[in-house]
Amino acid sequence: MARDEKKRQKKLARKTAKRKAKQASARAVHSATDPARDAETALSSPLHECLVPGDLFNSGIGNILVSRRMPDGRVALSVFLLDVFCLGVKDVFSLVMTASEYLQKMEEIRRGAAFTSVEPAFARKLIEGAEEYARDLGFSPQPKYHSAMKMFGEVDTADCLTQFEFGKDGKPLFISGPDDTQARCMRIIETLTKRCGPGGFGYMIGVNSGI
Repeated sequence: MARDEKKRQKKLARKTAKRKAKQASARAVHSATDPARDAETALSSPLHECLVPGDLFNSGIGNILVSRRMPDGRVALSVFLLDVFCLGVKDVFSLVMTASEYLQKMEEIRRGAAFTSVEPAFARKLIEGAEEYARDLGFSPQPKYHSAMKMFGEVDTADCLTQFEFGKDGKPLFISGPDDTQARCMRIIETLTKRCGPGGFGYMIGVNSGI
């Protein structure tokens, strides 16, 4: 084997060993994680990013992202699916991931929308305002909402001077999603009718909902 070829093979072997070591380290971190301990650590870690879709009040729906960077380099992320036209907090999920996993997740999420970085007080006021608007209409937030909101810690909404206007053109607008069944759509319309009266709200139902 030529000398240059031997050098190339050794270089490839070193790269392979390094990659395997990083993968083993990542697996070790995951195997050692404890959800309760991670949650406690995350809440005592500094806020990292708060991101809001730039067209949220045009489209009516979008993901609000709130993250904290933990001492070991991992990132705790909470994502709130917000419907600012009607239903408030439609879904919530939280997870802890490595820094590289977080970057990959951000790339995936950014493919669907352009996000704007905002102050934590802005993000909290926006989420809580949407939840209050929906609750006044008769809708409850997703069950994990309250625990996920702990991600904001002591952030004070009074630090945000922005005023948000929920609904569309002065009244609620329900837009059905791809997973909304006919029965769910009818329940939502009935709730809005009781709260707002006929003509006091708008709705757009997809053909898949069967209405």
